[in-house]
Amino acid sequence: MKFKNIYTVAAVIGLFVLLQSRSGGPATQANLRVTGAPNEGTCGNNTCHTAGAFDPSVTIELLEGDDLVAKYEPGKTYTLRITNTPGTSSPAGFGFQAVSLTASNAQAGDWGTTPFSIITKTIANKKYIEHSAPQTTGVFEMPWVAPIAATGKVTFYASSLAANNNSQTSGDGSASGSLEVEENTTSSTSELGKEIAKVEVLPNPVSDVLNLQITSRSAGYHKLRIFDAAGNIVKTAPADLQVGRNTANVPVGELAPGLYLVQLCGDGHMAAVQMVKL
Repeated sequence: MKFKNIYTVAAVIGLFVLLQSRSGGPATQANLRVTGAPNEGTCGNNTCHTAGAFDPSVTIELLEGDDLVAKYEPGKTYTLRITNTPGTSSPAGFGFQAVSLTASNAQAGDWGTTPFSIITKTIANKKYIEHSAPQTTGVFEMPWVAPIAATGKVTFYASSLAANNNSQTSGDGSASGSLEVEENTTSSTSELGKEIAKVEVLPNPVSDVLNLQITSRSAGYHKLRIFDAAGNIVKTAPADLQVGRNTANVPVGELAPGLYLVQLCGDGHMAAVQMVKL
């Protein structure tokens, strides 16, 4: 009987630790996907936090500076803002989880460098972004890098929690929502290139080394970023340019065969060109 009691206490402690751990992000701590995306649950799941309290609502916005974005430009970096607005009372803490998906429910784009309180977790080839600990504000902002050209419509799914911080899953409230953003097909990569430089891949397709010819309109430090077909940044390299014609060589032998987007960033602008890796 004593052993049974010991095991029971241990089980209760283990369950308590598990429930507590989810406050650090459901994907990171418990491998849960709760964004409300297709075939996924939300923070109101019975295995997570029960819904009902605080009557919250969720707003999802894509921003460029202070302006709302209805269409994204491939390769450009935006700010995704998720706002949890309680309808009643005052929650003690807030949390969220979000994901960006293509029309075929694959990963769309990538998350940039996140604030200290926000982390990412990859599950089933999708990058989930979420809180690292309960926050005192219901507004979460994070950088999102748009995917390569011809990706098409992107949908952001997010679920957010308004919690009473009683170390249990009861007495909390959750809400979920989604935001669809179409691709801006009127701005091609060549039009983007006019802002800063003309970028060419010579030769293209590429085998082991990416050889770039860059005719730049500005001098100084720039950065090269290579995106895969899902919009993930797979390689970065510096580029110190002079005004006029430049060359840059980037080893890419480790990259898998396929279509990539090579992006040149600097001075608040960018240029991009597609690369085929053999």
